[in-house]
Amino acid sequence: MVLVDSIKIRQVLPSDIPIMHKWECDEEIGKLVGIESPRTLEEMTNGYNQYFEGLKPTLHLFTIEYAGHCVGRVELGNLDTENSHAAFGIVIGDKSFQYKGLGSFALNHLLQYAFNELKLTKLYGEVYDFNVASQKFLTKVGFKLDGVLRKHEFFRGSHRDMYQYSFLSEEFVN
Repeated sequence: MVLVDSIKIRQVLPSDIPIMHKWECDEEIGKLVGIESPRTLEEMTNGYNQYFEGLKPTLHLFTIEYAGHCVGRVELGNLDTENSHAAFGIVIGDKSFQYKGLGSFALNHLLQYAFNELKLTKLYGEVYDFNVASQKFLTKVGFKLDGVLRKHEFFRGSHRDMYQYSFLSEEFVN
C-alpha cells in the first residue's frame, strides 16, 4: 500500500522524459497503451519539447510522482473547448507501483482538473479489447462503458475492438 501523502501530481518536466522513454520501450506496457513500435529517445524528446514550447495546446501532461520519483503519467489530449470534452490517458510505468492506488489517485486529480478548472463536460478514452485490467479499473473508478468500437484499430497485426469509456461532469463528486 502506498501513502497518499507521498503522491504528487505535477507538470511533466524534461527530466521525466528518459524515465518515460523506458516505459515506452517496455513490451508489456507498450502493448497495453497502444505503442506499435517505440520512438527513439531523441524522437520522444523532440515531441515533448514541442509540448514544453506551447505548440500542443490541446494536450495537458502530468507526472505521477511517488516519494520524489516519477512512476507514471496522466494526460488530457484532444482538448475540445467548443464541445467541452477531452480524451484521457494514464500509465503507471513503474511496475512496482501498479495496482497500489496511484492510478485512482491520479485519475481523480485529472477529473478534478478537467471538471473544476477547465470546466469540461466529459472525459473519454478507449481501451483495447485485451486490456481487461484497464477495463475493470475504469469501471471501478466510475467511468461508464459507452460501447465497443468493433475492429476499430489495426494494432500489432490485427484489427482490434476498442472499448470506449466516459465520465461526465455531473457524475463527478468532489
